[in-house]
Amino acid sequence: MSEANGELGYKEVLEKYPHVPKFVTLKIDAAIRGAILTERAFERARESNAVFEDVVEDQGRLVQRRSIAGAVLRDGTHLCRVSAESEGPRNTLTRGEPYTIDVVDGKLQLVDNGEPVEEVFFATIPEYYGKKTSRGTPMHRVVHAGPPDSLNISVYGFCYFWQQKHPCHYCTRAQQTKGKTEAELEDIVETLDEALREQGKWTAFRLIAGSDPGGSSPYENEANEYVRVLSALRRSFGSKGIPARLVASAIPREQLERLAEAGATTYEPHIEVWDEKLWERICPGKAKYFGRKFWINNAIDAVKVFGRGNVCSQLVGGAELAQPYGFKTIDEAIESDLQGVEFFAQHGVTTSLTILWVQPGSVFYKEKQRPAPLEYYVRLASGMRDIRRKYNLAADFNDYRRCAIHPDTDLSRLDYPEFVN
Repeated sequence: MSEANGELGYKEVLEKYPHVPKFVTLKIDAAIRGAILTERAFERARESNAVFEDVVEDQGRLVQRRSIAGAVLRDGTHLCRVSAESEGPRNTLTRGEPYTIDVVDGKLQLVDNGEPVEEVFFATIPEYYGKKTSRGTPMHRVVHAGPPDSLNISVYGFCYFWQQKHPCHYCTRAQQTKGKTEAELEDIVETLDEALREQGKWTAFRLIAGSDPGGSSPYENEANEYVRVLSALRRSFGSKGIPARLVASAIPREQLERLAEAGATTYEPHIEVWDEKLWERICPGKAKYFGRKFWINNAIDAVKVFGRGNVCSQLVGGAELAQPYGFKTIDEAIESDLQGVEFFAQHGVTTSLTILWVQPGSVFYKEKQRPAPLEYYVRLASGMRDIRRKYNLAADFNDYRRCAIHPDTDLSRLDYPEFVN
């Protein structure tokens, strides 16, 4: 059913773009709208060892939170923004009413307006969740497991852009914790060693941090922290190369070479928005330190260090449609986006797409921005996949089984046998 404003609904997008697999379109729609578990589904999740409960701080008070490991479709890929909380995806501004996950005729189903759409299954909580390091730190707070079977380590929570009141407008990162102590590094190694006991489970590994442009060269402070964590991780992997997605700022080539020497094998400096004027408005910290050309040239230079196809930029799909200053039509937005994707592809840099989630704490949330419509994401993901095919670029380090936060790489899995990097 079309929305009142004339946008195409899920079934209409399926009919209009039959070349895009149903599962990809469905996951994008669920990522935009979110999904809520009914109590029957939650009990099924508990029976499937898919529930984890924890006490967290929320607005200055401790509250009990329950979460699930993930909901999996029949193609083995995961849904995003599935909430075990009755209020649904917490406070995120969505586009349309959320799906529900319920038990229908004995099967777990994704349901839209009372109509079962697709069968789903629950992933299980990792075995290391609930365990503690030798100094008593809960392991799930050291290394976060995310769908589909990925491990995520925050190198540090500090972001200089937030400190200077120049945050990227889609970002909610406001922590100000700089660097890991030696004890915290030991926690990471212990937790990772425990997680890796689950052999064959993990398909992706990611290191992330806020931006710190300081040092004797741009972003040297940030590079130093990555090197410290990478050096500690060598103890777990036992080899020079660490199979991690390293998501970082525009670090100069001499610092990139240090990262590679420390074990980094892939590198992701995210441009986020391609249009120059919109980039300066939406990413003011990146614009100030040290400008758009610096960030673009950094991605191109990184190919000389990590190799073609091992460097990835990213677009926050829908950010360029923020009103009243963004593009007025999805045609304009997609045209701009694909210009950037093709430019990077010409230089051996792949580009991924992430869906805009408008969450509390971000500038976009204060502005009451909304995600782009489903048709926009389907068209953009398809166009990015076409460019990747044209330049014979794979995106396999962005595991296709991840939820639809990267729908273009989900499409690119169809091309993997053709790629020769």
